[in-house]
Amino acid sequence: MKNIKILRLITGEDIIGNIIDETGENIQILKPFAILPMQATPGKPVQLVLTPWQPYTEDKEIRLNKSKVITMTNPKSDIVKSYESHTSEIISASPGLITETKLPKL
Repeated sequence: MKNIKILRLITGEDIIGNIIDETGENIQILKPFAILPMQATPGKPVQLVLTPWQPYTEDKEIRLNKSKVITMTNPKSDIVKSYESHTSEIISASPGLITETKLPKL
């Protein structure tokens, strides 16, 4: 069962992830992503960009000390959908035509 939350950290960062454990002094988060507000050009609406929170590790689960968290809230449904699309295990095919040279030999 998914327990997707947004956490505001004492550093000011907002992260989103699937909370899998909250016991003890730590929160264990599966696939945490940073939420970054971006404005493409002045006068345009701000868009939210999701990027891996710890991009230099292959670990999918990260432990975070509870003392580093200011708030934990439920995200809006459109943010959950965006997070789920970023963390989906489905691999998209690369664009292009399938030709005879790309077909497996029988």
